[in-house]
Amino acid sequence: MLVYHLPGTFETREDHLDLLWEAGATGLEERAGLIRAYFDEQTDLPADISDGEWRDEADQDWQAEFKANLRPVPAGRVTIVPPWLRAEVPSTQVPLIIEPGMAFGTGHHATTRMAVEALSALDLDGQTVLDVGTGSGVLAIAAALLDARYALGVDIDPVTIPIATENAEQNGVPAGRAAFMVGTLGDDLPGDVVADGVFDVLVANLYAELHDLLVGAYVGHLRAGGPLILTGILVSKLPLVHEALDREGFTDVQVRTDGDWALVTARNA
Repeated sequence: MLVYHLPGTFETREDHLDLLWEAGATGLEERAGLIRAYFDEQTDLPADISDGEWRDEADQDWQAEFKANLRPVPAGRVTIVPPWLRAEVPSTQVPLIIEPGMAFGTGHHATTRMAVEALSALDLDGQTVLDVGTGSGVLAIAAALLDARYALGVDIDPVTIPIATENAEQNGVPAGRAAFMVGTLGDDLPGDVVADGVFDVLVANLYAELHDLLVGAYVGHLRAGGPLILTGILVSKLPLVHEALDREGFTDVQVRTDGDWALVTARNA
């Protein structure tokens, strides 16, 4: 079995996980400060992930180990679980079932969990929600399960859209309550459900520099007074996000941190 050992964890190298999948990894596992990426054969890797080491190891059922190490993730009123742990969700919680795969988003990363918690703290009944950088669709699906009238997830990566759509179906989200499309803010968003592309709530799990670039578009796609939820932000980059929100007149700015990561909430003026 060929295993590529990459220094770091899923949290510290979140941006590099998709590079491993794209390079042909058949599975990822985090163990003792290393990311273990399983491959069928050795391959050239991008510079960003070239600081690891190839090892030929005895065959093992890595999928069984991976499944054994995953646990349910409580996030406010929601508990995020892979399909094989569905029975472990308490009856008082809303189960959100996500199959770990290429569009990384099991809910174990602090940014995903904090964003679901922030959505859970809102009254979404009858609301419309825009999820920017939807990935596996976790946040849009969470919004729909929390009684949002409609949730739209957009992502620039076309690989994510069928995965997010399948995840929504697996969670029993009714047709018309959640949709996913390739795109970003500034593109024409479907107007048949949300007039003029203006939503009641906007959530984005990106990174600080992208929030800085997109904050003006956030204003245009979020109703006046609507909640804005931003995550994917390193604590060291918080000043950049604060400056961007101040520049566009957002109010009621609040910050929550978990280790190196931050979640910022605000209101559109």
